[in-house]
Amino acid sequence: MKNKSTLAQLLTAAFFLLSFSAAFSQNTWVQKADFGGTARCRAVGFSIGTKGYLGTGYDVNTWVAEKDFWELDPATNVWTQKANFGGGVRQDAVGFSIGAKGYIGTGTSGGSPVTGYQDFWEYDPSANSWMQKTDFGGGAVMRAVGFSIGAKGYIGTGSDMSFTSLGNFWEWDQASDTWTQKGNFGGMVRSDAVGFSIGNKGYIGTGTGGTQFMQDFWEWDQASNVWTQKANLGGVGRYSAVGFSIGSSGYIGVGYAGPNTPSNTGPMFPKDLWEWNQAGNSWTQRAIFSGSGRQDAVGFSVGNKGYIGTGELHVSGNYKNHLDDLWEYAPNSVSCIVTAVISSDPSSTVCVGQNVFISASGGTTYSWNTGATGANIVAAPGITTTYSVMITDAAGCTGMGTLTVPVDPGCTATGIAPLNTDALQAAIWPNPSIGEFRIGDLGLGIYNLDLYNVFGEKVHSEKILNPESQILNLDLPDGVYFMQISAIGESTSGGKTGDAILNEKIIIQK
Repeated sequence: MKNKSTLAQLLTAAFFLLSFSAAFSQNTWVQKADFGGTARCRAVGFSIGTKGYLGTGYDVNTWVAEKDFWELDPATNVWTQKANFGGGVRQDAVGFSIGAKGYIGTGTSGGSPVTGYQDFWEYDPSANSWMQKTDFGGGAVMRAVGFSIGAKGYIGTGSDMSFTSLGNFWEWDQASDTWTQKGNFGGMVRSDAVGFSIGNKGYIGTGTGGTQFMQDFWEWDQASNVWTQKANLGGVGRYSAVGFSIGSSGYIGVGYAGPNTPSNTGPMFPKDLWEWNQAGNSWTQRAIFSGSGRQDAVGFSVGNKGYIGTGELHVSGNYKNHLDDLWEYAPNSVSCIVTAVISSDPSSTVCVGQNVFISASGGTTYSWNTGATGANIVAAPGITTTYSVMITDAAGCTGMGTLTVPVDPGCTATGIAPLNTDALQAAIWPNPSIGEFRIGDLGLGIYNLDLYNVFGEKVHSEKILNPESQILNLDLPDGVYFMQISAIGESTSGGKTGDAILNEKIIIQK
């Protein structure tokens, strides 16, 4: 196996920059290219980075569920077919994305008799492949909702195979591939609801528990695992609607509102779109959807635009007209910029376990696919890994940055090595810090302290007498640094220290 010094490697490091910006017109709908597959309803949709994805669902023309899966490039307005869903034909499933990966699970086979599923699959767009993950913890379920917060995915509500509505709520951890049941949904049990996330909060609303057309709306706090009811959706109650989020706003529209009754004096298939303001807990009606009214459609957002497509419309009697059109919604004009910077060697490849500092800018909040929520992260990938961050600025504008760190599996980083537990030890705290670090008593008489940046350049050096703990004040830019402490002379306990060396990684993050 090759061994390459991390410091030597970082001496020739380079920076790679990824950024994008988007600006668009105000509160308008524009028709885009029709979905690349056949017309359908009860499909799944989500976005990864700058691409949208739509697949599975039910085709009334063939009377079967589908398994095809398609990618939309909004920049070119082109659909491209991708690898079929790994779990086979499926309708009434759940889909969401975490970072650079997409996920589809649960649902049914359609047809008669109906087979319910609890399997859960991961899609990797870089490899165009599916991998089965741990089955959903709540058993076979259909018409549930799903969304993600950071590196966690969530599935809740829906109905079982006996069409009994449910209210349970489950969390999936991407890192451990495990499911954990969380607090049950705060409202009535239901299916055919909508769900989305904004920052570290999740939202579920509308739906049906049998004959009801619900318009209540609930917020789930990831930190406290508590549900709180928020303002009811404007307009009328409905189910099989569409929901997505853009920045700090959530959107719910279309769906089935039932026949004309005292509680619904409007159409069975409303075309209204409602925007929810997170800060004000208020709903505002936006531009009427420009396509046909529909239920069981797909909704997702890419950057600062929302999309609604496919679905079904009851034309007369029990006749169902399945749709394949796609519409793009642009809310109020904003501009978003996100930048991800990564340091690596000239070949863009790092060794196994090498520390990489990744920094994003352009927003006020950050959500990484690793689960981190700060502007900067430190990674030490063991395999080639893609890191992504969603940022939100003060205006509620969002942007996504992604960056892949290639890893050479035959090269192990050894330059700034972890501490040997039998060698010199010290406590260094707080870490990360704004630049002030306390170094615990090393038991040394005199020692040299040298600090290196990720390029291997020495940025600080001093000689310290250490009868007790020392405070180190560093006026340096945010980043990762490597502290090397070497002993000089005798220890305070009288023993010879010889070549004792301590290597520690510290992070400055103001």
